[in-house]
Amino acid sequence: MNIDSFISRFSGMTESYKFYNGEVELCYYPKEHEYFLLKDGEFILQDGVTKVVHIIDKSEALIPWGCKMMAEKIIKNAPVIDLPTGEKIVQLPVEAFEKLIVEGKSAHKENLKEASDIGKMAHDWIEQYIKAVLSDNEERKLELLAKFPNNEKARNCCIAALDWMQKHNVRWVCTEHKIYSRKHQYAGTMDGLCKVDSCDDTLCCPNHFKDRLSIVDWKSSNKLYIEYLYQTAAYQAAYSEEFGTDIHDRWVIRLGKDNGDFDPWHVEADEFDQDFEGFLTALKLTRSVRNVKERMKVRMDLIKTELKHRDKQEKEEAMRIRCPKADYYKGNRKSKCLEDGTQCDACRDIYEQKQYAKLAPQNI
Repeated sequence: MNIDSFISRFSGMTESYKFYNGEVELCYYPKEHEYFLLKDGEFILQDGVTKVVHIIDKSEALIPWGCKMMAEKIIKNAPVIDLPTGEKIVQLPVEAFEKLIVEGKSAHKENLKEASDIGKMAHDWIEQYIKAVLSDNEERKLELLAKFPNNEKARNCCIAALDWMQKHNVRWVCTEHKIYSRKHQYAGTMDGLCKVDSCDDTLCCPNHFKDRLSIVDWKSSNKLYIEYLYQTAAYQAAYSEEFGTDIHDRWVIRLGKDNGDFDPWHVEADEFDQDFEGFLTALKLTRSVRNVKERMKVRMDLIKTELKHRDKQEKEEAMRIRCPKADYYKGNRKSKCLEDGTQCDACRDIYEQKQYAKLAPQNI
């Protein structure tokens, strides 16, 4: 995309971030979570970490969950009738039953929207709290602690995050930090970087350690997925590439929306290579899929164009043989059936016959 096209499409809607001591600048379009690199007068779309790892199939978990959401919505909205016997039945006309089923199909979208809103509220609060810690703003910290999100599930997520920080003596280095890999050309947002100590729970921290520089990623999902390991490995690789920093651990913290507990995946240094290799495989597949889609789109566009051209030719050919006017054309005046002002064959025959008929008495 050239500069003029980019400005026309995104003017006033992007954020700018610099990397590698200002040598690289990316424009970020928050609405679509897209990153663009300006190079040789062109804005080139860069791969986003989150979108890359989404190529990993989660249908094994999400399809049953979607079915559960649909079932719960149908049960909730079905009109129940109490019988004199004490039984409860659902009695619906076929049309009402079909409507109930159709409406139930949207349940997963509604729940995803709710979950997304909860996650955003929790992330925003946690970000503000960490920023207050980093700026040593005690007044702001106390203000935030006195005012958790109104939503109970989001509030529980925040409590879980604070619990993890306290139990691991967390000291923050940064939060919501943009990363970019110049080598592999991907970008993203790292939730946080901090120094961490081990806790007393051997299920969480089987080995004792202190002051380990760690990447942290907050999750408000109902379970942990392996794509989170690929995601955090990508953040680690990009940050280390830019700053030469040795990051030891990664923490993926699932924040309990219902109980305020945290569920951690603690990943140590010896597991990084395998996870980053997984991310690079997902990145390669993402690019391959995109390239194939673009190639096939060009092909399908050509086919559509050719089919339209053929259809137009067929219609023009049919018009040349007989236009719609021929059904009621009397042949009194010479008509203009086609775009070039000429007549179709049928109208021409009618016109010629009419003219011949006018001249016929004179020829006798």
